Amino acid sequence: MTKIGILLKSTNCSKYLYDTVSELAKSNQIEIFFLLNSSTESQQGILGKIKSNIKVNGFIRFIELVIFKLITATEHKILSAFSSNSKIKEHNRMLNIEEFNQNDIIYLTPLFSASGLIVRYPDESIDKIKLLDLDLIIRGNALGIFKGDILKSAKKGIISFHHGDNRWNRGGPSAFWEVYLRKPSTGFIIQILTEQLDGGLVIFRGNMPTLRSYTETIVNLFNESNYYLAKIILQFANNNHFPSPEERTTFGGSLLRVPTCAQSISYLLRTDLLFFTLIIKRLVLRKKERWGVAFVAGSWRDAILRKGVKIINPPNRFFADPFVVTKNNRTVCFVEDYPYKQRRGCITAVEIIDKQRYEILGPVIEESFHMSFPYLLEYQQELYMIPETVESNSIRLYKCIEFPLKWEYQKDILSGVNAADPMIFEHKGKWWLLINEATKGNSDYVSQLMAYYSEQPLSGEWIPHERNPLVFDSTIGRNGGIFDVDSNFPIRCRQKQGFNMHRTSLTLARIIDITPSSYSEEEIGQISPNFFDKIKSCHHIHGNDKYTVFDYARSETLKGKDHRTVD
Repeated sequence: MTKIGILLKSTNCSKYLYDTVSELAKSNQIEIFFLLNSSTESQQGILGKIKSNIKVNGFIRFIELVIFKLITATEHKILSAFSSNSKIKEHNRMLNIEEFNQNDIIYLTPLFSASGLIVRYPDESIDKIKLLDLDLIIRGNALGIFKGDILKSAKKGIISFHHGDNRWNRGGPSAFWEVYLRKPSTGFIIQILTEQLDGGLVIFRGNMPTLRSYTETIVNLFNESNYYLAKIILQFANNNHFPSPEERTTFGGSLLRVPTCAQSISYLLRTDLLFFTLIIKRLVLRKKERWGVAFVAGSWRDAILRKGVKIINPPNRFFADPFVVTKNNRTVCFVEDYPYKQRRGCITAVEIIDKQRYEILGPVIEESFHMSFPYLLEYQQELYMIPETVESNSIRLYKCIEFPLKWEYQKDILSGVNAADPMIFEHKGKWWLLINEATKGNSDYVSQLMAYYSEQPLSGEWIPHERNPLVFDSTIGRNGGIFDVDSNFPIRCRQKQGFNMHRTSLTLARIIDITPSSYSEEEIGQISPNFFDKIKSCHHIHGNDKYTVFDYARSETLKGKDHRTVD
């Protein structure tokens, strides 16, 4: 039995740790003790807390905090009322620890410094903790920078979040500065605490997209970080060790703090403007990104994209996610075909006749759910396809019966996965499946790259990589095609996300090492959306030795019903 202590400032455990506590409480391998601060400060009432806050931080800082809290609380209420995201509505759920066995609640007395930032615990409190013989303490919402014996009062120390990328973001408030500064990603770390603020031993790191508002970003941040904290602790309960910590490096940044009144108001105005502009574009001007596909003769290494031939989208549809193959002396590009009316993509074939001509052959695979990313696999003289089928909750295998128009569903090669953009290739005797998998209950398909391996590609027996996720970074996580799959160093094409999950461009990375226990890649190039006039982004490229195919997006006025952007 693994004994876990959860250090809190009050009997109510906020959303900051709600999902983690709930998940751990289900395990029969873990015994939970609540370490509850019982200082007079936590019992003095609202007026006493206000006076204490002003004394410690000063009147101006207190006003700044009040304005920030007022703006963000109002934003949360508005989004809770109008957003379809249920997680925003659930964000303020409270887990009352008094529902648990009262014998499992241990009261401690924290001693705060004059500044209110540093906290130590007296010997009496430390002795209480040591009597429990805890394997680990989870820092919940207990305040302060911990110093002294509390850091060593459990066998493995204190594990904690920092909701920010500590390579540049130390301090707070969590998720605000990423939105304010329009950062493309918002990070978090899971660390074993040391006496250095946000500078502990990092055992897990993730970076996800920065969304358009503080509320949406912090809700996403808490959901993802809670999931992985629970996962790491459950793994610890099984094997009694944590992932190896990152190598520590020098931090040269400033300490972030609550925004000034001017910064909070600036954030409010800019966020309101972002929402207003979005409404005007979609409802008044009816503008939205529309994707298209183009091709150019030659291998990808020599391709000059500005010379590409655009495949004209049929009316009320768009093409994206192209993959190309040459078979029986015919070169065919398979694409996602998205009709606005059906609001559900299918797979369409486009034959490339020569350097300038093409023919749209029409849909070749249609299902009752959305399809995209028609990845092609040649194996034992047969051609297969594993398109993205997120809505089916599986990765499906199709076989080409008669090239290029006739395809038949074979089986699910992986079921029960919430995965986008699957790619299969052989490397040094093993078959590898790379996917962008979203955590349970989430729809972030851009941040996490997962790998599975098997002895043969048509198998339903795929083993997860022991280091999953291989990549947890929204700026490079999502697959956007692949080159040189038959070489020792395949080239993974990666979608580069901008602020508010806007796919801006592509980077190319050479896969240097991939084994069941290791993975590394290095960036070798970038593709920016400046090869055609007035395009805004590009997010996919593929090719063989005859042709290179790629997609791009530009803002267009909608003529039919509104539609979503391509996956």
